[in-house]
Amino acid sequence: MTNSYKIGHNYKDILSVSRENDQFVSWFSLDESGIGNSGGIRAAKYLNIVSHLPCYIVLITRTISHRWYNPWEDIVDYSTGFIFYWGDAKFSSKKNYEQFRGNKHLRNVFDKVLENKLSEVPPILHFSKVKSGLVKFNGLCALTNLELTWFEDKGNPVKNYRCELTILDIEQVQLSWLHGRVNCKAEEALNEKAPKVWRDYIKGNIKKLDIWSKSLYSKEEQLPSEDSKEASLLKKINKLNPTQFEAFVVELFRNLPHVNHKIIRTRPTADGGFDFYGRFTIPYPIKYEIEFLGEAKKFARNNAVQPKHVSRLVARLNRGQYGLFVTTSYYTKQTQKEVLEDGYPVRLFSGNDLINIMHELRLIEDGKIKKGWLETIIKETL
Repeated sequence: MTNSYKIGHNYKDILSVSRENDQFVSWFSLDESGIGNSGGIRAAKYLNIVSHLPCYIVLITRTISHRWYNPWEDIVDYSTGFIFYWGDAKFSSKKNYEQFRGNKHLRNVFDKVLENKLSEVPPILHFSKVKSGLVKFNGLCALTNLELTWFEDKGNPVKNYRCELTILDIEQVQLSWLHGRVNCKAEEALNEKAPKVWRDYIKGNIKKLDIWSKSLYSKEEQLPSEDSKEASLLKKINKLNPTQFEAFVVELFRNLPHVNHKIIRTRPTADGGFDFYGRFTIPYPIKYEIEFLGEAKKFARNNAVQPKHVSRLVARLNRGQYGLFVTTSYYTKQTQKEVLEDGYPVRLFSGNDLINIMHELRLIEDGKIKKGWLETIIKETL
């Protein structure tokens, strides 16, 4: 029976203990080709074809995040069908981001994507480390974007690649297909026995995994641990007066990368029941604008946002408008449930979200808000 990997299933990674029972490195091994036993980006080579591209790539994530995430961790999001994966650059005085082996592979593959030579692009399989000796298969993926940005390695800023991977709509991947690629003798025959979803991809038709997951998050998932530096930052933010906090939130959103938007803070009085408004613009060639209204409300750590608070914003949304609710605290499960079940077009930002946005914008240094940034915002409200 042919070995295969199914999305969401766990497999034994115990090559050092038993090759016979190992379901990871040993399953990929074929003659002189395989994925090796170390590293987060592992590339298999062709046996009969000369190419600077791998035959296929296996990515391994040790720590993954979901909605409330650390921006320097990999993200697996089944609800959108995307995985965001960091390259293998590390803090080093000898090498830059381009010189790390895994990053070289990612750059070479994305060059082919940009050239629209998709038939030459290798399939990518993503796994996450569940615990020692066990990995979980997250899906067959296609590399759809590669950006160069800043990464944090043990507190040190490092330039690194960040991949956008699209999870393809296939539940199970047969190892026989990958072994067939390894043994293939001609590039023209590489994709003859590929699953339909991969053959569609190389023709330019990406069929993405489509799972709509509704999840309710606990208080602990929405807030940093009580004795952490991040919790202290939220306490400092909570000391801002309401006008200053609104300005703080607006300035955060204004600095978000990759989003074309205009955002305006309302006047302190007669604000119409919301604190800021504006529009997001989906870039060319779609060129579509989405209007939004936002509320920014400070709450103490143990004071949760209730349904009545969010319903106030919902009541002010016109047809086609989107709502943003931002707090320093967390949302009760009933609040989240009502937003999800009633289909409200509202995004809820918790205390953890604020901290992670600040991290991503590099506004936190040595556990403190970047010197001068917050002071400038406060002065502008006087």
